[in-house]
Amino acid sequence: MAKSAVEIPLDVHPHSLLGYVHRKFNLENVFVVDTWPISDVPTLVINDPVAAKQVAQTNSLPKDPIVKKFVSHLVGQDSMLTADGEAWKKSRSLFNAGFSIGHLMTLTSPIVDDVLTFCDKLEGYAQNDELFILEEATTRMTIDIIGRVVLDVHLDAQNTENDLMTAFRTSVLWTPKASEFNPLMNLNPLRPLIAWWCEKRMDRYVEKVLEDRLASQPKSSTSKGRRKPAIDLALEEYLAQNEEGRAFATDRYFKRQVLDNMKTFIFAGHDTSSSTICYVYHLLNLHPHCLTAVSDEHDQVFGKNPHDAADMIKADPHLLNQLPYTLAVIKEVLRLFPVADTARRGQKGINVTHNGRTIPTEGFLVMINNYGMSRRPDIYPRPEEFHPDRFLPNRPASSPQTFDVPADAWRPFEKGPRACIGQELALLEIKIAMVLTLRLYDISAEYAEYDKLHPPGKAVKVFDGYRAYQTLIASAKPIDGLELDREIVKLKPADLAIKLLSRSAKGHVTCLD
Repeated sequence: MAKSAVEIPLDVHPHSLLGYVHRKFNLENVFVVDTWPISDVPTLVINDPVAAKQVAQTNSLPKDPIVKKFVSHLVGQDSMLTADGEAWKKSRSLFNAGFSIGHLMTLTSPIVDDVLTFCDKLEGYAQNDELFILEEATTRMTIDIIGRVVLDVHLDAQNTENDLMTAFRTSVLWTPKASEFNPLMNLNPLRPLIAWWCEKRMDRYVEKVLEDRLASQPKSSTSKGRRKPAIDLALEEYLAQNEEGRAFATDRYFKRQVLDNMKTFIFAGHDTSSSTICYVYHLLNLHPHCLTAVSDEHDQVFGKNPHDAADMIKADPHLLNQLPYTLAVIKEVLRLFPVADTARRGQKGINVTHNGRTIPTEGFLVMINNYGMSRRPDIYPRPEEFHPDRFLPNRPASSPQTFDVPADAWRPFEKGPRACIGQELALLEIKIAMVLTLRLYDISAEYAEYDKLHPPGKAVKVFDGYRAYQTLIASAKPIDGLELDREIVKLKPADLAIKLLSRSAKGHVTCLD
């Protein structure tokens, strides 16, 4: 393990390192590694969909304590991300309705508005032809969307600085990084102090927003036809579970649930949507024929003028369900760059059966390694290549995917009862961002220019063929994609006239005004 680590970037994400070890040493698809000091027990790494189903779906193992150890400063002590048992069930039940796809469709208009603000930001950078930080821009957009969906408030993180955004980003920066997993670095005396300070700032901000929302809730909850944020539905569910009455709706438990889960949703948006949008742009830029295919699909559904799409989505959000290739692109991006893995604690009497062997899970940290599973050629032929068509309902003959992807192999949002509550929101906002931006801007990562400003020396800065490999900064992020070391992206206005003229030769457009 240590020998392998020096052959690849030191700051590569642990799930990438485990995937590399799996391939380099031709290990079985279920294997054990000693990951001390990250974990106090050995890790049972699962790169197999059948075995993964056994520990996450057939038997849903509890979260490993390591999860709370590394993210509780970001999501709080009562987050559904780290809770288990009845505490998790009660927490999850409060927010299930607010994140159902049917309900999210009623909130499409404000989501579109936040993506349009993101487009304005892109336009400013494009007009100035300047380098800027893509990951921060996408994170600010996702935070604005979470504010709308959960609390029906406009956080305006894309245009202003506030305590929530500042404290959250600071807390992320002080989370141990992939290259810092050793006891001495984790004993940094400033880390717990800064984590405590940031948590208090985030709590104060969210609590004020919550109190303002609850103050207006009696009127809004009885309004028929009015779209409701997740907080309203959570309050209704809480009241239904507690017959004592509305006086208890603002008790400490409910406030703590909203505070910690609001932070969880922000973390999850930072974790999933913002990073995935970055990789969508990056991979489509590297594969122009895929960009052309997804743009053509958007033309077919929304018409030739990309500026019409926002109003069309607001009028009929179900148009987003008519984008199979767009969804396939998202799935392929998440296959190559999964944003998270699940870490469970093995239990007595719960075993994994693999290749005729029975492996007890007791005494292990059980990790479903999405990165390793996604690089298996027997599941995804030519796994290192970007082929969205492998996820199409009707794959073309040219697709390397000559058979259906196994049902339990693609699991970036996990499966089973602990599947990500926000997966429908993530897919929705990524689709909207793609529709509203891909036909207007060419987006490319300027790593050559970045490396001139920050020479890597002899350090390895490519992994599995990608300069934009993943690193661990609280979650899987594009390398050099945060704060001072960020993914630098240059935007140019897409030459719509040239694009339309070239398409006219194919009969799509006959004239230009």
